[in-house]
Amino acid sequence: MEPVIFNQRKMVTLFGFSKTHDQQKRYSDTIFELLDKVWKEVREKGLSHKGMNHVVYENGHHVFAGIELVLPPNEDSLLEKKDVILEKYAYCKHIGSYSELDKTYESIRAKVNASDEYHELPLLEVYGHWNEDETKLETEIFYNLKS
Repeated sequence: MEPVIFNQRKMVTLFGFSKTHDQQKRYSDTIFELLDKVWKEVREKGLSHKGMNHVVYENGHHVFAGIELVLPPNEDSLLEKKDVILEKYAYCKHIGSYSELDKTYESIRAKVNASDEYHELPLLEVYGHWNEDETKLETEIFYNLKS
């Protein structure tokens, strides 16, 4: 899919966990660590959710991983709330192996560079349901833009 620039608000409220990514490790290690904590809390508290994993990349190598819940959790939940608001963004859906995401990011950067926009964090990735067939994996990328 070719990247498209949207000049409209995208807002999502997530519940999950965050940490500063250790640059000596792979980002996937940090993401899996955080998502394991998220799903443990969701199962223990019996929280109703929409089922899609979200990862937010922020300044200072800060990573937030979470999900959308049907209802906010009770006060006894350990989950952190994060509102992600993008006023303008480039969007692209990557279909295929996660190891090929760099190619999709290259096409997004090319589209942004050809416009009068520039990228500014946060960056949001939304992962579709797991599939053993890597050619069917889906990752939506929301690449925050500023004029």
